[in-house]
Amino acid sequence: MVKMTPARVELAKELYEQGLSSNQIGKKFGISGSTVWKALKRAGVRMRGTAG
Repeated sequence: MVKMTPARVELAKELYEQGLSSNQIGKKFGISGSTVWKALKRAGVRMRGTAG
């Protein structure tokens, strides 16, 4: 299991705020989108809803 380091969480927050999805960020980091989503949520990021 790959962990999100504090530096990666900060970068993920920036990317998420720029409009990337957790799945897109996960692909950039080589991890799952759900791992990114959970890390962002734990960091207090307000998550966007899913489309559909």
